[in-house]
Amino acid sequence: MINSMIVSLLLTLIIEIIISYILGIRCKNDFIIIICVNIITNPIVVFTANCVRLLNNKLIYDIVVLILEIVAFFVEGFLFKKYLNYKEKKPFLISLFNNGISFLLGVVIMKFL
Repeated sequence: MINSMIVSLLLTLIIEIIISYILGIRCKNDFIIIICVNIITNPIVVFTANCVRLLNNKLIYDIVVLILEIVAFFVEGFLFKKYLNYKEKKPFLISLFNNGISFLLGVVIMKFL
């Protein structure tokens, strides 16, 4: 489980830094905030999802993952609103793109593993 958490965090950081750059973020401190926010949220989401997966109930797993992703979106959006210097795009839009794209790419990657 630790390996999947590390891989998930690293892939999430890479993807979300790239997406943030595409969205126009250039300030080093904003990238540090994005990294720190993901270091807080990603392990909680991945650990909880992995624990729920042990129940072997796909419906419960899918519902829990959906709830976790929604909570992560809001938490990251609030933290971005409070701490990011970048104001060209709304913080919740940044959170939506970062989380949505990293989640979808994660699903695609998991299909191949």
